[in-house]
Amino acid sequence: MNTSPSRAARLTSLATAAITLLLTVPAAQAVDWTGYFRTGPGLTSADASRACYSLGGGSKGMTYRLGNECDFYGEFQLSQGFKVDGIETRVTLMTNHYTGATDTDGRGLGIEQMFAEAKGFDVAPEATFWIGKERGRRGDVHIVDTFFVEMAGVGAGFKGQPAGPGKLGVAFYKTDGDANRPGNRLNVEYLGLPAGADGKLNVFFTATRGDFAGGKSGTGLTLRHDQDKLFGTGLSNTLFVQFAQGSTALNANFGDLTAGSRAKSWRVVQSLTGQSGAIGGQSMLLLASETNAAGVQTDSASVGGRISFAMTKHFKLIGDIGYSQFKTENAPTAKLLKTTIAAALSTGPGFWTRPEFRLYVTTAKWNSAAGNPTGQAALAGKTSNTSAGAQVEWWF
Repeated sequence: MNTSPSRAARLTSLATAAITLLLTVPAAQAVDWTGYFRTGPGLTSADASRACYSLGGGSKGMTYRLGNECDFYGEFQLSQGFKVDGIETRVTLMTNHYTGATDTDGRGLGIEQMFAEAKGFDVAPEATFWIGKERGRRGDVHIVDTFFVEMAGVGAGFKGQPAGPGKLGVAFYKTDGDANRPGNRLNVEYLGLPAGADGKLNVFFTATRGDFAGGKSGTGLTLRHDQDKLFGTGLSNTLFVQFAQGSTALNANFGDLTAGSRAKSWRVVQSLTGQSGAIGGQSMLLLASETNAAGVQTDSASVGGRISFAMTKHFKLIGDIGYSQFKTENAPTAKLLKTTIAAALSTGPGFWTRPEFRLYVTTAKWNSAAGNPTGQAALAGKTSNTSAGAQVEWWF
């Protein structure tokens, strides 16, 4: 009989040991504990397991998440800072857990981040140097739970080095989880360039290569413009313009390491966010096109938004609507419309205030070309459905 511990047990032991180590440092050096999680029960109008709605193809970033998350997810981070002879150092451990269903069986435990960083070395006193598993500078649109820039992985580099009007960062990453298909990645970022009143331009360059027979190289470029006080209002705007080719993904990470120069993709994403009195919200417009290694092109588009209205200091009404579509060459256009209404208890009236304790009703309609966007066998052949449930979302 095999008596070796399971992967979950080994990870749990590792996390427990790391947490114990961090918590036993001198009290004068405080441990920072932060995290995020979401969970809750749900049901559908059919005799099926809980259903959520997402097109199975096309570009990422087209799933509007309010009342449309069937998973159980959490991430919890411990971070400990030290100062030695003027050098500021920090070690970070983040564990996470994912189960693609309402309940958890304990098998989804993982290490999301584990790295060390330091700042203040005399050779480059403003730069922060780091080594380990880290997920880098990210850029997301919250209502679709998508990081359109995510330089994650195991690597080493520096960030925050002043260079002209902006700050420079360079990192090298290695992936070798598949021993037969290892890969290398270089990320260069140049952040915070002034671009108009209250505007900043951020530039992300990526180069990848499959380090094996048949491995291909690739490059990618993302421009992200962040605008505060848009037209003198309380709105902020984020615009992503992205291009990638070969084995590089649009999000500045590894793509298909066997994809050659025939594979190309581009994406434009614009997101408005704001709060005015009791009303807050976020919207998104996405246009994208992807040509795979076989030369087949898929065009995608999505538009939607979420709005919250604070009826009282602690009670909100929330609405969310999103329309998405994609079309692959020589195939019909897949379409999906999803709407959600929710009532929420929260610790404050703002759009970003968490925790939120929600009750929601979600309806979705799709065409036959979309197939079964729920993945639930009981809904095969259907083109509409209604779900309801409760969810807590919390970051701290």
